[in-house]
Amino acid sequence: MRKKRKEARLLSYSLLYDKSGKLITERTSTDIKELEKFFTPEEYQTLRTIIREATQQLDTVHNHIESCLNSRIMNSK
Repeated sequence: MRKKRKEARLLSYSLLYDKSGKLITERTSTDIKELEKFFTPEEYQTLRTIIREATQQLDTVHNHIESCLNSRIMNSK
């Protein structure tokens, strides 16, 4: 029996560290087009804007982390 959820993960960002010592960043997002029917037009546009802005900020975080790691590797040589 399927249980109806009251929330959905629309956007997430993870930092993963594996056993080999590799650091991985991962951003996942959900296509919200299918959710449009559940919102008023104003709510849907607000959600789209928030997801767009959050994605841009997460990209900035990702680029910063990547540049820090790259500079650390270059300094250790």
